[in-house]
Amino acid sequence: MYELLSLLPLLLICVFYALFIKLAARLYRGSRLSWKHAFAFGALVMLLGGAGAWLNQASGLPLGPLMGVVLSLALQLALGGWFLGPRALSENGKAVAFKGGALISAIAFGMVFALGVLAAILLPLLGNGGPA
Repeated sequence: MYELLSLLPLLLICVFYALFIKLAARLYRGSRLSWKHAFAFGALVMLLGGAGAWLNQASGLPLGPLMGVVLSLALQLALGGWFLGPRALSENGKAVAFKGGALISAIAFGMVFALGVLAAILLPLLGNGGPA
């Protein structure tokens, strides 16, 4: 039972990422994307990110943080173009194609990155009771 509960954070990450993907699709020219495809893309990104982190550590020559972010963004854009391009529909009902899928993925990546930066700034302030 406890093993299943330990998977809850991973599931929540996929759920929140699916929310970001749905929001990014809506922000990109009012595109539509089903929840099923948003969750599938979130799971694919989590699997790819986990595999990349494992390979980074297993190689013995870990990438620097900046190179890791750049490589992660490039892979996510490629995955977004491939997976979301034919599945996200524009306002007129046509697929947004590779470029549109990559842009939806880029918007979601930017939102997650901005949330991470915001959390890095605000959480220390909340933990200490504010600046001294």
